[in-house]
Amino acid sequence: MRKILGIVLVTVLLASAGLLAVTPATAQGIIVPGDKNEDKIVSEEELASVIIPYMLGEPEHLGLDEVREIAHIHAYYPRTITDSADREVTIYKPIKRVVCTLAHHIEALRIIKVSKDTIVGVPSSSLDPDFFPEFDDVQGIGHLAWDLSSSDIEMIVALEPDVVLLPAATGPWHTTADDEQEKLEAFGITVIRFTFNQVETIPEEIEESGYIFEKEDEAEEFIDWHDDILNSILEKTSRIENKTKVYSEHSDYEVSKADDDIIAAAGGKDVFEGKENEIEKEAVPLKNPVIILRAVYREEGYGLDADDTAALEEVRDYILDKEELKDEPAVENESVYIVTSHVWTFLPYSGCRPLIGLCYLAKWFHPELFPDTELDPKAIHQEYLTRFQGLNIDLDEKGVFVYPEE
Repeated sequence: MRKILGIVLVTVLLASAGLLAVTPATAQGIIVPGDKNEDKIVSEEELASVIIPYMLGEPEHLGLDEVREIAHIHAYYPRTITDSADREVTIYKPIKRVVCTLAHHIEALRIIKVSKDTIVGVPSSSLDPDFFPEFDDVQGIGHLAWDLSSSDIEMIVALEPDVVLLPAATGPWHTTADDEQEKLEAFGITVIRFTFNQVETIPEEIEESGYIFEKEDEAEEFIDWHDDILNSILEKTSRIENKTKVYSEHSDYEVSKADDDIIAAAGGKDVFEGKENEIEKEAVPLKNPVIILRAVYREEGYGLDADDTAALEEVRDYILDKEELKDEPAVENESVYIVTSHVWTFLPYSGCRPLIGLCYLAKWFHPELFPDTELDPKAIHQEYLTRFQGLNIDLDEKGVFVYPEE
């Protein structure tokens, strides 16, 4: 009898349920409302023990909102995903408090329309005020992109998050993600590791995020949009036999293997594929690159007037004037392009927008395959800002991210 009554009321409660109040994670571990035996799962029996007293109007029973919350958890949780560090992570209740340790995390949550009120902690210094204007009143939790001090951990714990998002990768830009994870989990805090900075992994990371935040439809909308554009490029570049030879650097003769995949997707071949950090300057002429890319970190971007390309022009002219490169095809043909971190894979100060960088690369590498009528990077960028970030930025008036565009 209890089971039948429970099933009936769960149906009614879930049909009428709105936003649910959820107890945050604490240093003592995850507390799941309605979980009496502390196994983090609300069983049918535990649900019935909540519903029956409510139906009978017994004194001191839980209120309707609390019963709805428990019914929702019983129906939809736990939820298990595999994050980008290849860790299986289980979520036992709706996420209502999340700390983001990279700007990428915030951007990704905006893609799937997670409420700003859910984000209770953000990086202290890496948020572009023109791109994240609404987060100046959210608690900063330190500079976790580069380092971690004990005070940062204490601050995060004090925020009582259900989940902390950490980067998936480790490397020269971030060497402590594993340590951060261990320290946070020691406080009973759930850690999920996503980075959201590679064209080929963003869709899966967004899909997993949509699942754990109960935003599956929003995630699917973005993934369909993203993959339609990506596949339209790959359909052409995958058939190219002689890939364009590309030299890509982040500063003078400093390369990154993180650029290899995006260059390949655009129909190019990184002449220093697999290499990381500094190379000998004498090595570049031996490779005879047809295209030279320089990825630059710039705080300015969306706040610049659209025609204010002076800073990027200066970088390009500097490369074109290098004596050791004067006989290279890329320099002779002035096929030198500057791309900013906003639309690149440049951690930690980039974003979830490498698809836009890929669009520019495809046009630069193979203009004959991608006329403006078929691929318009600026229009794609604009749609992303308006549709998936909810930003009122007109790229005809504001924003400098590549030079030259053509």
